[in-house]
Amino acid sequence: MKAVVLNRLGDFDSLVDAEVRDLKVSADEILVKTHAVAVDPIDIKIGNGSRGGQNGMVLGSSVAGDVIAVGRNVRGFKVGDRLAANVRGGETYAEEVLVPERLAAHIPDNVTYAAAVSVVLGGQTGYSGIVRGLQVKSGQHVLVHGGSGSVGLMAIQAALDAGAEVSATASGWGLQMLREKFPQVTVFDYKTDDVAANGAVYDAVYDTVGSDQVLTASFKATKPNGHVLSIVARSHRDPRFVHFFNQASGETVQILLDSLSSGRFISVIDSELPLSADNVRLDYARLQQGGVHGKLILTVGQSVY
Repeated sequence: MKAVVLNRLGDFDSLVDAEVRDLKVSADEILVKTHAVAVDPIDIKIGNGSRGGQNGMVLGSSVAGDVIAVGRNVRGFKVGDRLAANVRGGETYAEEVLVPERLAAHIPDNVTYAAAVSVVLGGQTGYSGIVRGLQVKSGQHVLVHGGSGSVGLMAIQAALDAGAEVSATASGWGLQMLREKFPQVTVFDYKTDDVAANGAVYDAVYDTVGSDQVLTASFKATKPNGHVLSIVARSHRDPRFVHFFNQASGETVQILLDSLSSGRFISVIDSELPLSADNVRLDYARLQQGGVHGKLILTVGQSVY
């Protein structure tokens, strides 16, 4: 089968389109014909060697497509089903991908492959951080830093869904997008506004940025019994700090996909390009430069719709 291969770890100029070995399904796995993958920041970290990796590897951590084979222990999926999953380091930049059943979720008929794959990693992290990490409840006041990114966007929606009063930070296009799509959310321009200007008013803060400046402002803005959760910073001396790492789950992805189907949640997509080494390089450069307006999607074969 065809795939995008990284010949030399840490060198994205060594990405090439190549033929790789066909995959064999084990007992608890599902073989998926890829229709869409998302370009995720973790893929760059793995490719740089900061999160493992090796020469000659296929990158990619998310996939949406059709089931073409199942292992003998798989019970929840059959050939022909539409599926999406977050498989960290799952070699998804390829025509076919292996997905453990525990990570897989069914794509509803009215959700596109592109929309589905856009939420399985960042969206899952955003949702789980609000629901499981911060355990946000109705009536609480929540602040989300980096609200226009894939993690922040879903965190905002999960907090609103829980009945919280929500504020967020963003700038430029992201600030305008959030104000247009979520008029009930107070959106601060992180370049000019001070989120702590009104004192310690937040019960929970979700940090997707991790800088010292953001953390300092967050603790100033958080109530004495509140919490500041970060998916970037690993530790902090303030006892209100919580580091969060999401454990991928097909059940959580299913909640997100069903919520897209019902209109309860939305996704925002920046671009859709055919999967190729050149387009992976292009999207990686865009992510590293900043200014991306939604999720970057790479498509394979048939329409992503």
